[in-house]
Amino acid sequence: MSPAELAEKEDRDRDEKYGQALDEQVASDLANYINRVWYVMRDHRSSASGWNHRLLAAQRAFNREYDPRKLAEIREFAGSEVYAGIVAGKCRGATSLLREVYLEVERPWGLDPTPEPSLPQSIQEAIQDLVQAEVRAMVATGAGMPDPNAIRDRLQALVNEAIGANKRKAREQAARAEDAVDDYLVEGGFYTALAEFLNDLPIFPFACIKGPEVRVAPQMKWTKGPDGRPKAVQQNSAKMFWSRKSPFDIYWTPGVSDIRDGDVIEINRYTRADLNALIGVPGYVEENIRAVLREYGTRGWKSWTDPTDSERARGENRESPSTNNSGIIDCVEFHGSVQGKLLRDWGFDEDDVPDTDLDYFIQAWLIGRYVIKAQLHPSPRKRAPYFITSFEKVPGTPVGNALPDILGDHQDVGNGILRAIVNNMAMSSGPQVMINDDRIEGGGDNDDIYPWKRWHYRDNPMNRGASAVPPVNFFQPQDNSSQYFVNYEKICQQADELSAIPRYVTGSDRMGGAGRTASGLAMLMGNANKILKNVCANIDRDVMEPLIQMLYDFLLLTDTTGLFQGDETIRVEGVQVAVQRETERQRQMELLQATNNPTDFTIMGPLGRRALLGAVAKGVGLPGEEIVPTVEELQDRLQKQAQAAQAQAQAAQAQQIEQEGERALPSPGGPPQAGTAPKGPNTDLGVPEGAPMRGMV
Repeated sequence: MSPAELAEKEDRDRDEKYGQALDEQVASDLANYINRVWYVMRDHRSSASGWNHRLLAAQRAFNREYDPRKLAEIREFAGSEVYAGIVAGKCRGATSLLREVYLEVERPWGLDPTPEPSLPQSIQEAIQDLVQAEVRAMVATGAGMPDPNAIRDRLQALVNEAIGANKRKAREQAARAEDAVDDYLVEGGFYTALAEFLNDLPIFPFACIKGPEVRVAPQMKWTKGPDGRPKAVQQNSAKMFWSRKSPFDIYWTPGVSDIRDGDVIEINRYTRADLNALIGVPGYVEENIRAVLREYGTRGWKSWTDPTDSERARGENRESPSTNNSGIIDCVEFHGSVQGKLLRDWGFDEDDVPDTDLDYFIQAWLIGRYVIKAQLHPSPRKRAPYFITSFEKVPGTPVGNALPDILGDHQDVGNGILRAIVNNMAMSSGPQVMINDDRIEGGGDNDDIYPWKRWHYRDNPMNRGASAVPPVNFFQPQDNSSQYFVNYEKICQQADELSAIPRYVTGSDRMGGAGRTASGLAMLMGNANKILKNVCANIDRDVMEPLIQMLYDFLLLTDTTGLFQGDETIRVEGVQVAVQRETERQRQMELLQATNNPTDFTIMGPLGRRALLGAVAKGVGLPGEEIVPTVEELQDRLQKQAQAAQAQAQAAQAQQIEQEGERALPSPGGPPQAGTAPKGPNTDLGVPEGAPMRGMV
């Protein structure tokens, strides 16, 4: 065994001994049960059928490091240790594509109102009363009883108009609810966690994001003091948070095909300060926390050593868990079903656990043999707040394939070719020297070569023919690196096809064929986006939709403002954005230009044009609410314009009447006869001679 393997074996032996002792001296049956579940999960993942070795291989591939055994073989050969880094480059390219989809200006999700909102009973009764009032008015005026078909058409028209208004109101309500949900996500760090999650997804067999997780967090608020100056006030309030979780720290029940169907365990790392902050927090057992601080507070606690911990710590540049000079205390966070009897024995009352034979979904925190907190799980859907997916899904298992799994063989071949290139170039960088030691005089620096060096040698009197052969000879090793480069290029091309992450995604200009033209490159990028659509579908289905749904459930349980109706549906848009974003923007601009004519404006009207301008502004990343006025503002503006136009028309009409009246006034020569125009060349009245008079005053 190597020293590292020996240390891991000693850790496992110590864990097994401690586990046996723990069964005898645990503080509760609940702690004993969680320990057994944890050991089953850990042992399965560390076995040959588990995926610990895949996590380590993925970490090494992204860090461009060799497996320790492979590195020992390379060093024994004394060759180059260069690493090709094919997988690392593809992972960066995949992350950049996913970030463009999920972290751009547009939200990768949304809330849609119900397609057919129910019409309130009060509105229906008001419509009935209005139609009856109209019928009574017609009868009272003597018009007679209207036709029943006309009454029915009038009633249906009013109902349709009310339904349309109700749908518009529902859309506005859903838009406000969507903004409120997004505000929770921003304040809880969801988008930061999503960015880290997208970094993990191409690297590891699965990536995980957790939330919402309710924590008490300090907040700084500014208020005015007695003197009127700003004063800082710190308040502690409960908030919901989201975080990326390392795949190394997440375990679940072996054999389940979906993480939602099994128990889940997460390994947390606490400091003494973290545990001190939990004393006095409702729900935590202060006595057990103090016991943990007394027993493990000075030297830390690392009883659940996983075989991957040491190498993982080296890959993450952290302290080795075998030393733990930092005094880190490991805590098992358990999400799963536990028999009611164990919960009642631990301290749950009869109201929470009425039947001791049934299982209850709980959340518990265990350190050593102390459960510092246990509660019924707050999720109304009875699922742990962990959402995982894979770059490439494998049916029947939560663990899929990432780029290190897909490109593992190409990475190994590429590494071998690149090492051969470096070794061959180094070997052929200078001449090789052959020296006949029998003919070289002893001493001196015969093993050193430098310009203008003088060689001293002697003839062989027994073999005069050998004297004709130079005692020092040079030859040049053959350079085969050019052929190796061709082979390496072929491997990189196959990696492009296998990963569906073309090299031009990372900015490479080595393109041929269709990629040499702008239209051809656009076509190739479109084809790459089609492959990316599968990855986005995994994220939408496994992460975005259930995560937003869980947040929406919590908001419905705690909302007192009436903002959320409960009939909204979650809409995820990662797939649509991945394929249609640029196409939709281009079509929006074309539609905006095509409808900029009087005919379409007559059909759309100002409100339709406003909606189109708002959609285009939002699509290009501009603040639409600042560019486009609201419906109320636009209606008010149109009303004022109509009133101004009406006033202007009335003023013009009055002015015209006044002008015509002035023309009809009698001339100084005396009043003309009624109904006839004055004789002679009188041009002041502006009428032909003998024409009838109009506008006489």
